[in-house]
Amino acid sequence: MSSFILFGLLLTGAWAGPVASPFGKIVGGSPAGVGQYPHQVSLRIGTHFCGGSIISANWVLTAAHCLYGMDIPRITVVVGTNQLNAGGTSYALANAIIHENYNPAGTANDIGLIQVRTNIVTSNLVKIISLASTQPPDFSECRLSGWGLTSFPSEIIPNNLQHIQLYKISLAECRRGLPNFAVYDSNVCTFKGAGQGACKGDSGGPLISGNVQIGVVSWGIPCALGVPDVFTSVPSYRAWIRSYTGI
Repeated sequence: MSSFILFGLLLTGAWAGPVASPFGKIVGGSPAGVGQYPHQVSLRIGTHFCGGSIISANWVLTAAHCLYGMDIPRITVVVGTNQLNAGGTSYALANAIIHENYNPAGTANDIGLIQVRTNIVTSNLVKIISLASTQPPDFSECRLSGWGLTSFPSEIIPNNLQHIQLYKISLAECRRGLPNFAVYDSNVCTFKGAGQGACKGDSGGPLISGNVQIGVVSWGIPCALGVPDVFTSVPSYRAWIRSYTGI
């Protein structure tokens, strides 16, 4: 069995090769402008631990591994700021949903939902992101945003939201780049090159193409080592999302 770290959880196994890790950072990115990603949220229990995206006035999309085993009532959703140490509005949770077929010993069905207790107030800095119904063509430009580490194995989280342009690749190419790991049809993968990609701390955050969200940060080999990054494919879970949110 392969070893992997979901960007937030360490899961061990017998294989002694590279570890796949839940993402906590963006390597090779740059600071995002104020209001550039108004759908981005920071999930916190005191400090930031995962990202997410606003998909309606009272629902946030994130990764299952960001919620599994957490003290759910203590989580707050912070919106409307690029800075971890200033600004933004905090919302308490009413409910958290982990995909019923998610298993923390693996990476399949790594998707979760958060319902906030009071409706999120939108503004120029706080907006809802639309969800993709289909994946864009291979080699399409995508954008990833998050507060993950900017180098590895550093454990310093950037204060300012980071972003990077990546390229969607086929699942076949993704599997060739990650031969010792399970890449599912319900994943979407990106690649740009060594030194550029997601890392520990970006978990749960949105991958967007155009103006729609196509992926949720799930896992990868830490960090930006020249292999693909793996996301949960939003189109693959539209029916599941709709069953809880009506979206």
